[in-house]
Amino acid sequence: MRRAASKWGLLAALLAVAAHAAPPTPKPAPRLITIGPAITQTVFALGAGDRVVGVDDSSAALPEASKVRTVGYQRALSAEGVLSLGAGVLLGSAEAGPPPVLEQLKQAGMTVETYSNEPTVEGARARIQGIAERLGTPEQGKALVAKLDADLKKAADRAARVKGSKPPRILAIYARGAGTLMVAGSGTVADTLIRLTGAVNAADAMPGYKPLGAEAVVAAAPEYVLLPASSVSAVGGAEGLAKLPGLSQVKGWKLVTVEDVDFMGLGPGLGKAVAHVQDAVAPVAAEKGGVK
Repeated sequence: MRRAASKWGLLAALLAVAAHAAPPTPKPAPRLITIGPAITQTVFALGAGDRVVGVDDSSAALPEASKVRTVGYQRALSAEGVLSLGAGVLLGSAEAGPPPVLEQLKQAGMTVETYSNEPTVEGARARIQGIAERLGTPEQGKALVAKLDADLKKAADRAARVKGSKPPRILAIYARGAGTLMVAGSGTVADTLIRLTGAVNAADAMPGYKPLGAEAVVAAAPEYVLLPASSVSAVGGAEGLAKLPGLSQVKGWKLVTVEDVDFMGLGPGLGKAVAHVQDAVAPVAAEKGGVK
């Protein structure tokens, strides 16, 4: 009887120790590399910025990613450079590449996921939700989409208040390398941004990006010229633009700038960018109760 009692006592003691044992240490979340400004902006907005150890060159223009190491141009990544940062997951836009490098990363054991850069509001929502699911933060993703929708509704309401007046004509220009200026036509990120403000893309008659041409610019007759912030110094500011063929013949236009990310992809900051452009092209409307 004593031996049986002793055994039961020992078993009870062991069970008590097991019950109070420290829980297993959770496995740390994998470090991330984000490619594409809209992807990077989304990851940070979802609260996973502390996991990001590398970004592409364009993403480095984002204030939240300015101190993160860069891995080069998003279309010309190096497998060695990416792998050297010890990240387990690469999240990128569909432009990330080249494809052989992405395949090398997968073969090295890295998880690689890319998301469409479709320049629509629906595409932006899908990217946010997809990235949120991948990060394990679906509720934050829903909240971010709700915030985006609320911001865009404010912008739409503001545009509706001035409906009936002639919408401003905006020409979007992107400096792609030294001496190469491209005009953003229909189906581009800039086109969506412009339309969401209630304005007209002065170059919507042509699809995609086309080289800046004097005749086309004159025909477009822009009232405003929209540039990403990084392109302003490349073209010499408003004074430099005024000397370009076409723009030198169009009088009275004004320069408006947006952050680079808002020219390259539609992220969670889209609503803020739309309001910024509305403020620039319709300051009177802003004073009377525009988006704040």
